[in-house]
Amino acid sequence: MKTIILIILAALLGVPGFAQTNFRSITYDEALAAAKAENKLVFIDFYTDWCGPCRRMAREIFPQQQVGDYMNQRFVCIKLNAEKEGKELAKLYQIKAYPTFIAIDADKKVIFTKVGGGEAKEFIDEIDRMIDPERTPERMKARYEAGERTPGLISSYVAYLKAEVQKQRNKKPLLDQIDTMVHDYFHELTDTGKLSRENLFLYTDYVRSVNDEIAQYMVAHRNDFDEQSRKEVNQTIERLYYMEIYNYLSGNTAYEPQTYQTLKQQINELGLNADKRYDPCFSLIECHAQGDMNAFLKLCEETYPILNKNLKSIFISNFSLWFEGQDDVLRQQASRFLRGLLADMEANDLVFAAYQIVQLEGEGH
Repeated sequence: MKTIILIILAALLGVPGFAQTNFRSITYDEALAAAKAENKLVFIDFYTDWCGPCRRMAREIFPQQQVGDYMNQRFVCIKLNAEKEGKELAKLYQIKAYPTFIAIDADKKVIFTKVGGGEAKEFIDEIDRMIDPERTPERMKARYEAGERTPGLISSYVAYLKAEVQKQRNKKPLLDQIDTMVHDYFHELTDTGKLSRENLFLYTDYVRSVNDEIAQYMVAHRNDFDEQSRKEVNQTIERLYYMEIYNYLSGNTAYEPQTYQTLKQQINELGLNADKRYDPCFSLIECHAQGDMNAFLKLCEETYPILNKNLKSIFISNFSLWFEGQDDVLRQQASRFLRGLLADMEANDLVFAAYQIVQLEGEGH
């Protein structure tokens, strides 16, 4: 019996979402009463049965411990089907898209309305900003224009602007504003400030290229961060260099000898290629740069099987770009190479491969 109990306890402790968001099975009025008694806000998740993003939030985001810990501490949470038991409240709160999340106080005052889900950290950060009166868009703008340059304000204000980018048709002005704000703030920091954990967001959230001066500082000082931050810094560095390889393999970056050799040297010196995962990529990039496309296609046949899963997907996603401007014979050979891989491809890669075959065999080629 003791053994059985230990097994059951171990199984329970291993269940994902054990500290998940507590959506209570209570009515709207009961939620208001509970919020008043517990000095919390009411959080309402308006969803529908047919909404894919709603199901993803319920399945992947709300069960996470970091989300549950945050939500349960601040909210009385309930879920309402906007087409069933929550229909009247959805009409009252003018819910028009799903999922929509609203927070109200015990007096029914709306604190925020958020449309759409997101990843766990971003979801928490956005809600945390929306319930703080000092971090409303208007208040943050005023604080920034008054000259405040604290980590909390910069991280929150830039995160808000970053979210607003998705709503803009012409994204460049807002992206330029974000870039200017981040770099101006970085330039004002001392070395101590640049290495502090409260400013770690500059590296983990906003650096997009290894060539950015902020990225270069992070790489040069990667061992100077505190132990807790160092892990995140190293993960960020690995991600940035991975994206550089991604851009070469997907045809988004044109080969320039000196730039490429510098990148290759840095990847090796940083230990990012200790397991030789990038060696096949280097071979493909360098062979293509030499211009012998028959040799390149032969190397593709030899190299593809030894690429890891992610690198295979990248390589396939824009495969036809490697053969732009080549004659029909070579393009047909490249297409046959792709067709020969289809039987063993995963579903996501099949979609990309099919499109690349169309590009290689399409009219005018």
